[in-house]
Amino acid sequence: MTPFDESLEPFFALAQQTQRKALQLRQRKLARRAGTPRKARAPTGSPSRSTLQKTGDRYEQAAWELLEHAGYQLLARQLACPVGELDLVVRTGAELVFVEVRQRSSARFGGAAASVSVGKQQRLIRAAQWWLPTLAWRHFGGQMPACRLDIIAFEPEGTIWHRDAIRLTQDK
Repeated sequence: MTPFDESLEPFFALAQQTQRKALQLRQRKLARRAGTPRKARAPTGSPSRSTLQKTGDRYEQAAWELLEHAGYQLLARQLACPVGELDLVVRTGAELVFVEVRQRSSARFGGAAASVSVGKQQRLIRAAQWWLPTLAWRHFGGQMPACRLDIIAFEPEGTIWHRDAIRLTQDK
């Protein structure tokens, strides 16, 4: 057995760190394949939520109150899946509505609605597609409902509700 060379210790530490990261990536990849959520989220209103998350929760609550006043029925909040998260899922009659809530204190960079980038739109569509079979089964007796994706934007000048803001299919 050769004596341990202390000058190699930083290299061993780096190798261990790299192995840990590789293992974490592998575990995340396997979890995504299995369809399990990435991480358990702190419930809305929980003291372990960050200030930014609590602000988001307040705006989601304000959006829900707007929807409730318009006669919508709440089905779910903050539905997370491996491909993204849906802020609110509501029902109006036989239609299922996925709602993205955005807030900006300034319109300097385009405002709240403009902050929904093409990448964000694609994640929202994939998340909606991921949850659609489950929601159809639970709330529509297994029948596939008509769907749309709305954005409720809290802009400096007021609240704007963009109905059917993101196209879920190419036929519209």
